[in-house]
Amino acid sequence: MKRVYLDYISGTPLLPEAQAAMSAWLERVGNPSNHLHREGRVAAAALERARKAVAALIGASADEIYFTSSGTEANTWAIRGLVAAHRTKGKHLVLSAVEHISLLHTVRRLEREGYEVTHVPVDATGRVDAAQVERVLRPDTVLVSVMWANHEVGTLQPIAEIARLVRARGVLFHTDAVAAVGSVEVSVTQTPVDALSLAANQFGGPAGVGALYVREGVGITPLFDGGIQEHGRRAGTENLLSIIGTGAAAEVIRQQQHAWFAHRRSLRDALEQALRMDHPACHVFGHPTERLPGHLCVAFEGIDGESLALGLDREGVAVVQSSACTSKVLKASHVLKAMGVPEPLAQGACLASIGWETTPADIEQARAAFHTVVQQLHSLAVVGPLSS
Repeated sequence: MKRVYLDYISGTPLLPEAQAAMSAWLERVGNPSNHLHREGRVAAAALERARKAVAALIGASADEIYFTSSGTEANTWAIRGLVAAHRTKGKHLVLSAVEHISLLHTVRRLEREGYEVTHVPVDATGRVDAAQVERVLRPDTVLVSVMWANHEVGTLQPIAEIARLVRARGVLFHTDAVAAVGSVEVSVTQTPVDALSLAANQFGGPAGVGALYVREGVGITPLFDGGIQEHGRRAGTENLLSIIGTGAAAEVIRQQQHAWFAHRRSLRDALEQALRMDHPACHVFGHPTERLPGHLCVAFEGIDGESLALGLDREGVAVVQSSACTSKVLKASHVLKAMGVPEPLAQGACLASIGWETTPADIEQARAAFHTVVQQLHSLAVVGPLSS
């Protein structure tokens, strides 16, 4: 049985160009921080080429990109580093109610340290009202963070509008763009954010590499001390091999992204239409149009999400019950709860995320697998009738 991988949100396949770039460096040696010998200078040059490639992907300057170990580290650093560097401004933060847990956990700790946090609600599609963000701003608001795209339901936020409103009030603005970079066009030139997080394994690069964009002139305190790497802002020897792969992936994505966006959207729409046709009790979550092109978050009345995902796995189709960082927690997603989805239905949600390697044949196989598993689970009455 051919396996169909529909979990690009948890990690994309390594692009051949990224693998080749990394393989070419497997037998090399050299620390980018040591410029006194040739090996170090060659390593430093490779690091900067990758930095330029990542910067070009989002329209930034190379000296505004700082490599991290992951999107989670980039998010944590953005929040803690920005509020620490601008603590005299105040101790009030604003987040949307559907942020990634790496942000939510970070601000919970800040709350214990005396910060006050306002969580802006979302509508039934998971979208934030930019005007409502502006309304909750206060003289002591130091930072606003709203994700570019939601990792669970795929809803795209009105980031450009929010950024303009926040900047006009003199407040710093960060966006978690981990789910967005590589899936939709992201430009810090067109959207005036102060900081932006991304992760390589969302656009064909290796896992274990992220980056934080910090607009030139914006102060940020290092998350930890110990070295001069990354312009003195992120201590620790860089993961050069993986960063080189990240740069190669960024170059490919920048060249192919528009064609791949259309490909993913077409296949996503085909699967969505098929599931709606096959199963009248199918619910699709997220904004109908302002959504990541490869995202399809669905639930079927009377079906438990974990059972659905496990059943699909047995049929050779890989999906996820919720985001990768919360899939071991057997409770309704905070994102779906914030959208007003009833808990029994929210517990049944599964996410299929489509990528550039997905084919029409994969979609047909996934459709058949969904049909088989949903019918089996209904007949076995794994979960009782949905209560409202």
